[in-house]
Amino acid sequence: MSKNNKPVRLASIGVGMIGHVHAEIAAGMEECEYVALCDEDQSKAKMAQELGVKYYSDFREMIEKEILDGVIISLPNELHEPVGSTCAGRGLHIMMEKPIAPTVEAAEKLIRSAHANQVELLIAHHRRFNPMVVATREMIRNGELGDIVGISVLWSMYKPSEYFVAGPWRKKRGGGPLLINTIHEMDNLRFIYGEIERVYAEASNKTRKFEVEDTVCVTVRFTDGVLASVLMSDTAPSLWAYEATMGENKFFFPTKGDTYHFLGSKASLTFPGMVKVYYADPAKMGWQYPLTTEHLDIKSADPYPEQVSHFCRVIRGEENPRTSGEDALRTLRVLSALIESVEKRKPITVEYSP
Repeated sequence: MSKNNKPVRLASIGVGMIGHVHAEIAAGMEECEYVALCDEDQSKAKMAQELGVKYYSDFREMIEKEILDGVIISLPNELHEPVGSTCAGRGLHIMMEKPIAPTVEAAEKLIRSAHANQVELLIAHHRRFNPMVVATREMIRNGELGDIVGISVLWSMYKPSEYFVAGPWRKKRGGGPLLINTIHEMDNLRFIYGEIERVYAEASNKTRKFEVEDTVCVTVRFTDGVLASVLMSDTAPSLWAYEATMGENKFFFPTKGDTYHFLGSKASLTFPGMVKVYYADPAKMGWQYPLTTEHLDIKSADPYPEQVSHFCRVIRGEENPRTSGEDALRTLRVLSALIESVEKRKPITVEYSP
């Protein structure tokens, strides 16, 4: 509970696919009092009724009428900054769905608004709250795999036609696997391993023929020289997608498959299978010797409730945002470099400074 023993008062702005998830979690948490939701789609009034909260179609009306401590914003990317800055101006703490904004300039403006109004800004890179992600980060940073040699990432899911009907903006530039999906993988790579120095990306819309890309291939170079390869597509059915393999969201049909491979000088690790591969005898290392495979007992867990709980603790001043606006901006700068690389068809060095 908060310092005055009252739960944190929260409301949602935008309750689409992921916003609905946040809303249901907040409505069921003891440490917060979920009081309202806002969405331009007036059919969402039924959701509000089911959750026992007030419904608004205009977020400005909601933040003016309701007494709130914070808001959970899950809107199309281009609305993140204007809506977020308006809420910051009302003194409301913000949990913003990723990406922080569609452009570096918009992200910087939102960060300035949060600072100027002395409110906390938490960006919902929810994977940072999964215990398997945290455990993998600790293993790598503790040197259990030795020096990391390279990382491979594969993500492929088939987004159905109704996904694009429900959100026509997803057919346009900025609404595809680069900003919607690849940003997750870039943030994972930064959080688990380290900062990214240079990227080279190719994108294609060959399959769907939309304005936006449907397939992306990326080569990543970290600041210490380690390399990673990332292949993403939202138009091919497969077993190999983080969302399907991790079980974080019941919306996705569950599958089993490894989406990451971390290659180290002492051992390698599959993820989320969590199989560690190494030579049992360090004196006998080489392709002629047998390998040991060890299945690590590390389980996934739903990160979404912990993320909302963390937001409540951030509002109460008990914790700092796990993904601050500044941190999320660094991930967005990587994505901006990827987009520039696609456009210019050449490697791009990530510029972290203005």
